Amino acid sequence: MSRSRFLLLLGVPALVAVLVLAVLLTGERDVPVADLPPTPTVLATLRLEPRVPKAGEEVVVRATVAADRPITVRALTVQVVQNSTNESRDFPELREHAIGTTAQEITLQRAFNTPGEYTYLLAYRLDDDWVRLKPWETFTVR
Repeated sequence: MSRSRFLLLLGVPALVAVLVLAVLLTGERDVPVADLPPTPTVLATLRLEPRVPKAGEEVVVRATVAADRPITVRALTVQVVQNSTNESRDFPELREHAIGTTAQEITLQRAFNTPGEYTYLLAYRLDDDWVRLKPWETFTVR
């Protein structure tokens, strides 16, 4: 084998290695829009304070939310249902609220005047329909 052919054979893998390394170091990768599901994925956790409120006491709910892509929801709230009567006792809605890919904390507050057990969950609206996120939690008002 000639020396020039030998050097050429050594050069090709080296060039491929340099190109692969350049792609890996930049960390950039084109992600086609088709790879994302048509409906955004929103994740949330809820924390209620106080955990067992007294009737008439102000209740604060802290929601930590993030999405798989930046979106603006038409409305975002914590929906609440009194279990014995099935009546809605939602927290105030946030309208035209932006949710990004980095977790953000949202704080909502209201009082519950009637003792009993309640179920609550985070819900948002992109169009006319509410999307209700699990898990659904319960709390008791004394």
